[in-house]
Amino acid sequence: MPDSILSARIVTVGGRPAVDCLPPASTISGKIMSRFVVDSALPARVPLAALRRDVTAMVKACLELTARLLTGADASKPLDDVRFGVLEWAQEGVPIDAMLEAVHTGTRMVFDHLAAQAGSAGDQVAVSDVAHVFVGLSSRLAAAIAQAYSGQTRAAVDDDADALAAAVMAGNATPAMARACGVRLAENYVVFAVAFVPHQEEAQPHPDRQIISSRTVRRVRAEVSRLGGDHALMQMGAGTATLLIPQDHFDPAAAEQFVEHLVAAARTRVRATFVTVGIGGIREAVERVHAVLDIMRRLRREGLERFEGLSLEYQLSRPGAAGRYLAATLDPLDKHPVLLETLKAYLTTRSTRLRTAHVLHVHPNTVDYRLNKIAEITGLDPLHSDGVWRLRSALVARMIGVGEQESVERGDPDQAAPAAQAC
Repeated sequence: MPDSILSARIVTVGGRPAVDCLPPASTISGKIMSRFVVDSALPARVPLAALRRDVTAMVKACLELTARLLTGADASKPLDDVRFGVLEWAQEGVPIDAMLEAVHTGTRMVFDHLAAQAGSAGDQVAVSDVAHVFVGLSSRLAAAIAQAYSGQTRAAVDDDADALAAAVMAGNATPAMARACGVRLAENYVVFAVAFVPHQEEAQPHPDRQIISSRTVRRVRAEVSRLGGDHALMQMGAGTATLLIPQDHFDPAAAEQFVEHLVAAARTRVRATFVTVGIGGIREAVERVHAVLDIMRRLRREGLERFEGLSLEYQLSRPGAAGRYLAATLDPLDKHPVLLETLKAYLTTRSTRLRTAHVLHVHPNTVDYRLNKIAEITGLDPLHSDGVWRLRSALVARMIGVGEQESVERGDPDQAAPAAQAC
């Protein structure tokens, strides 16, 4: 359903589509900075450069929301951006009345900018149409601000809720502890483990890195509360999160959409997996899902992986002679690193020689030569189904069973491995 009843026709101002007459973000953000930010207490808590980026991002989101309302397009994405932006300012201590005044002032500036371009009496109808859109815009912005500040109020009890979450995960929570936090313990929970994968540039030193990290945690907390309800429990750090969502508040069929919301809130890539268990099985489930996260890291997988999809890898990761035996199958390839990288690429591309050649930037005949060498050295033929199954299992056991020292020597699995190009 369109966001605007005006979407059936193009609203024009001064002979141009109104959406093309919106002012540049820099014009509005500069005025907002001068009027509300520079002389406030905010620069003492947040670097001025970071504040300038925040204001510009908020103005861009509001302008994008305005443009979509003017054209009747889906406004959910910029509205989410606005809500996240407001949440960050609420958490920095900006009073809600100051936030409302700043947003309303910016809205009025944009409307005045459009109205000033009306060049004839005929444009009065257009200005009326635009005013109608801006009434809807103001309503949406006010709702987003109220929702964000409501989430910030709930976040004030995070310490108590975190203590309850820790107790539930340890298996020693009591109904009295839950009542003290205003939480009703459920019989069954969806146990989610999430790891936030930093972009390469985020791994570099950054003067605002601590601010960025704490804001990421806050945004994700607010999003989990919004999606999972007030009875969702969570423990979060800068790099991982454990989420306990009552089963009756979560649809497993919508797990991909849930993770997409977390990605949007975190503004980075994620790894995630989940299982559903009774409250008495949460402690073991937490250990299991975080073990799967580590498997995903070692296998360089991202996004959502359901536990059952990695059950073989999980079983191979358990201590035992079988896993060690399988991993040792590939030991002869340690002297041939190019062959080992080729095998990884071949199995990752579903045993397709052409895709393998594309990934490694080599000729398909080179891939054939290397696969034959792998068969000769290991005794397992990657061109036959039985050999592929054994080699895949051995590679999984090897990748997820390496020790910490070996992980250091081989490099961080989150960093892309160099393509094997030598023959």
